[in-house]
Amino acid sequence: MYVYRANGASERSTADGRQALPEYAERSRPLLTWNQPIELAAAQARERVRQALDVYAVDPRAVDAAVLVASELVANACEHACGPYQLRLTVGRTLCVEVLDRGPGLPAAVLRRTSVAPDSVERGRGLLLVGRLVGGAWGSRRLAVGHCVWAEVPAR
Repeated sequence: MYVYRANGASERSTADGRQALPEYAERSRPLLTWNQPIELAAAQARERVRQALDVYAVDPRAVDAAVLVASELVANACEHACGPYQLRLTVGRTLCVEVLDRGPGLPAAVLRRTSVAPDSVERGRGLLLVGRLVGGAWGSRRLAVGHCVWAEVPAR
């Protein structure tokens, strides 16, 4: 099993010394746990995801997409849910970004993947954009306390 490890455990390598993408993935440990203002949390999420993926031979476009997804999911959690929050990243054939929080869940309009705001409103489209970016591979699930929003970015 292969996951991001903060202490850099050795795994299969590519010609450039980075780790090859794993054939199978297991759930990783949290990359970030926070209860901070949105600006700081989103910036830290972008940095941690980029650092975590830097050790793998991942297409740079997939890294950029995972960074953007993490930033949006973290921003949403900070805006609409309660902490503490966690950011998780699972590396496999896809890059699964998860944000866990203590919120009640997503609004029904978002879960139906329909527009939640008229065109004249500047907010309310983040998850719809995430859905387009990842080809619809995202969702939400309830946890014992709170919920998890996730999205899968193809790694190749």
